[in-house]
Amino acid sequence: MFQQTIQDLLAVAEAAPHPEALLERVRATLLAFERFEGGEIVARTDRGLLHFTLAPGLGEIGPKLPALLGDQQTQRMDTAAELTERGIAGPPRLASLLLLRLEAPGTTGALIALGHSRNWSFAGSPLSRIRAVGSLALRLLLRASLPSKSPEETRLAAEVQRLKTQVSTLDAELVALRAGRTSRKG
Repeated sequence: MFQQTIQDLLAVAEAAPHPEALLERVRATLLAFERFEGGEIVARTDRGLLHFTLAPGLGEIGPKLPALLGDQQTQRMDTAAELTERGIAGPPRLASLLLLRLEAPGTTGALIALGHSRNWSFAGSPLSRIRAVGSLALRLLLRASLPSKSPEETRLAAEVQRLKTQVSTLDAELVALRAGRTSRKG
């Protein structure tokens, strides 16, 4: 299982940095070992709640999912009645829902959600494998969705680096001058 997880991660990483290709690769990778009809990666960041759709089918429940997961690592709802009890009024066909916490820098809460129309669909799911693929995908998606530096920011960064180099050079010259003055006095 570990070796296959590594192969899954490599397959997902090859699709970066294009978000559409990455999401399609994540979908295909997960479908190779876990059947689902709807899937999303949801992340709470300083820019708000971000949704990345793996497969349509979860409807408009995305914003409710972080609260539903709470501080748990895993949440599984196995029947439509259980979804209704938990306040999830998803698409009429949704009967099973799997939520797994994901970790990524820049997030205050993230998860991958998979849904299926069959009851008990995720009872035997390889949770660590799904979580590993989802976490890598989230990290790559966040990196791809960050705004690039403006030309002004790039120019300022180069100027700061030039000034740091100049300061280092001047410090070295001061040390040499002080050493020369001390040796002449002695």
